[in-house]
Amino acid sequence: MRKLALDLGIKTCGFAISDFNCIIAKGLENYNFPTKKFSEVINRIKWYIYDSEYKNEIDEIILGYPLRMDLSKSERTIMVENFQKMLQREVDLKITFQDERQSTINAEKILKLANYSKTRRKTKKDSLAAQLILEDYLRKYYEK
Repeated sequence: MRKLALDLGIKTCGFAISDFNCIIAKGLENYNFPTKKFSEVINRIKWYIYDSEYKNEIDEIILGYPLRMDLSKSERTIMVENFQKMLQREVDLKITFQDERQSTINAEKILKLANYSKTRRKTKKDSLAAQLILEDYLRKYYEK
């Protein structure tokens, strides 16, 4: 089964998905939505789960968990926790938090190294961050 990963922000959400064997992570999209209108993100997640080419293949959602470097919570951490509660009411899948510290910064660095323009980086950064979050999760998943 596949894992769907999210890098949630207040106006964008990066999506990534694993292959069927949960070995490879692939960025899907940077999804833009009106500020803090998380119901639209949930609708997009439902589309991936129930209507996309991945329907009936996703068994878990990996949600980037934005802790501070000292592991304390921020406003954004609380936002993600509240989103997880909203999402759990809408979908009957396991939702797992995955530490996402530095994922967006690392995505930005990778895109700069690949000589992406600032405009093009903006369109890829969140899905690449979601991919990095998912890669971290899959590494830990297979260490078990």
